[in-house]
Amino acid sequence: MAVTWLHISDLHVRSDNSYDRAVVFQALVSSVRHFRESDGRCPDLIFATGDIAHSGKPDEYSFAAKFLDELLGASGLERTHLYVVPGNHDVDRTIGNQLTRTLYSRDEADKYFDPGARKLHLIEKLGAFLRWHRIFFDGIRTMPDNSTCGPVELVEVRGHRLGILPINTALFCQDDNDHEQLFVGRRCLSPAIEELDQLSAHLKIALMHHPLHDLSHIERANIKAGLIDHLDVILSGHLHEAGSGTVEMWRGSNLYCAAGATYQTRKWPNTAYYATFDRDHVTIFPTRYEDHPREAWTLDTSLFPDTGYEASFPVPREPDFRSFRTPGSDQYGGNRGKPLISARFPAWSKVIPQVAAFAPTQQDDKHVRQKRNKKRKKGQDQQKGRGKGKS
Repeated sequence: MAVTWLHISDLHVRSDNSYDRAVVFQALVSSVRHFRESDGRCPDLIFATGDIAHSGKPDEYSFAAKFLDELLGASGLERTHLYVVPGNHDVDRTIGNQLTRTLYSRDEADKYFDPGARKLHLIEKLGAFLRWHRIFFDGIRTMPDNSTCGPVELVEVRGHRLGILPINTALFCQDDNDHEQLFVGRRCLSPAIEELDQLSAHLKIALMHHPLHDLSHIERANIKAGLIDHLDVILSGHLHEAGSGTVEMWRGSNLYCAAGATYQTRKWPNTAYYATFDRDHVTIFPTRYEDHPREAWTLDTSLFPDTGYEASFPVPREPDFRSFRTPGSDQYGGNRGKPLISARFPAWSKVIPQVAAFAPTQQDDKHVRQKRNKKRKKGQDQQKGRGKGKS
């Protein structure tokens, strides 16, 4: 039999006891119960990929805990079946202003992510989330304070072995200028992947809040390669858009799924989705909140309109070598010597920035191009100066 999970993200819970948010949350709880009792769509696990709170305050997590417990109850699950990672809204932006904004070199990053050192950004700026997580999951799992990755777990459901890797991408979040400022840390990800590889899982799932293009160029390529080489499914949030797609490399490919926002405002297209894994494929069943004529979460028909409103992805996925560039080929814009990697998206999938972030783009070399352009402009200015001197 298949294993099913429910993916939610970006709850943005405040402590103001908002009526609109309560309506959306209660509708989700009721719909999950309906899907379970009437349609037989029963989640075995629930994944929440960040922005549990709105501003990382302790009292916000009290409201969030109540909703999550109600959602688990409607699913027939317990806290052990829920996995949560933080997002940028789980950072208390009023704390830790004395801490460094970001890291500026590979050596600096490797030193900061020494596995033996506690991470002050996590302990201080994400302190409320960390304390809530440890209380809420007491006796179940402990979120580390010396790493952005883990704890790695193996879950077995009806013969299916799922390896789960939580990743904290919010460590250096501070404001609306977080793009390309964030770090995961190679020294955190590498041992976590090694541990995951030893579990002999049938499906390896990573949970993270941000798309990879929000990571610093200093480590983005390394983190991307590690995830694509070793993980099967990447679950994320942050951009408030639901979508999915596949990305391929020589060693395999990933299924990338974004849940959208479970609550932004009552009028926002709030979304979540179910996914089912059954030996050789993952099927996605998207849902969204409808406010009229009744408050309810229903099938989201906008994401996969050409395939019966569901989408199925093969797992394990072998790379299609026809999609890769060949060395020395001018057919693809003279990309001689560049990494042989290709992003392929089914015609029916909704391609969104999170998915495209895994594909090799010129953005990966943005800093290199900027330096090259500055040198070129400097040379042109010098030539103009010499020309004026001769006249």
